[in-house]
Amino acid sequence: MERREAAAAWFAVQRRAVMSIEEREAFDAWRADPQNLAALNAMHELWGEMAALKAVQPVLRTPSLQRRRIAVGATGGIAVAVAGLLAVTAIQPMAYAQSASTAIGEQRSRTLPDGSVVNLNVATRIDYKMQDDRRNVRLREGQALFVVHKDKDRPFLVTAGDYEVRAVGTAFDVRLRDGATEIAVQEGVVLVTALKGPRAGQPIARLEAGQKLELPATPAAASATPEPIAIQSVAEWRLRTVSYEDASVAEVVADLNRFFPQPIEISDPTLGRRRITIRLQVEDRESTLRTLNALLGVPVEDGTGRAAAS
Repeated sequence: MERREAAAAWFAVQRRAVMSIEEREAFDAWRADPQNLAALNAMHELWGEMAALKAVQPVLRTPSLQRRRIAVGATGGIAVAVAGLLAVTAIQPMAYAQSASTAIGEQRSRTLPDGSVVNLNVATRIDYKMQDDRRNVRLREGQALFVVHKDKDRPFLVTAGDYEVRAVGTAFDVRLRDGATEIAVQEGVVLVTALKGPRAGQPIARLEAGQKLELPATPAAASATPEPIAIQSVAEWRLRTVSYEDASVAEVVADLNRFFPQPIEISDPTLGRRRITIRLQVEDRESTLRTLNALLGVPVEDGTGRAAAS
């Protein structure tokens, strides 16, 4: 089967629902080929762009998106991104000269001035500045995959919460979630340093490809221990796939609400505390609601008090 046709077939399988074990094994084997994965990524990126365009149509009656034109701040007229665009460049305070961002439901890639590529997940913002002796990036919110252009004379430094991730030439994913920082390495090695707390300024962990690390909002005194992770699952969100192990339903729904301008609400508050392990392909909002209903076996409301169809 021609590569693009195979990518289209797997794209359809992903959008259909949760894969069977047999399909997952076949899919993982197929996308292990970088060219296959690139073909699939291209389809998902196009689908994400179409979804973002659909989200700004008036029929959704979402005021925050309808008003997402160029806004002017009261203190001096800094332009805010038009919906559907990746970022705006503006004068930032402190050391950061430029910024890049995505809105709810948007996923975009941007090439930085040094040649590195940053892939931004939904509702994400970074600030960055390239200097002669270092490359500085601050993850202000959300999640991003950094594919770092190798330059041994200029380390690539990502600040996320109270931590700094240092790399020279590698690929790694960083996420901010409720103040905590999550790091996963796809290629190469990164060094994590605490910026505050009892070990401020000291390295607390070294991560290699196939390792992940979850760090609390407040750095602890002890070193952190990385855990193994399948390399192909690093930055799986680029395929609009979310995976959880022993997570609360409330946590899953909160993440899904970063994909949709109109929030999903759990009809029964006690359901939010249920712990689940789940792998979910995020489709359009209604399809995702139906999948949640089927997997959880309980009604999930659409945010207007109307129960989603099961």
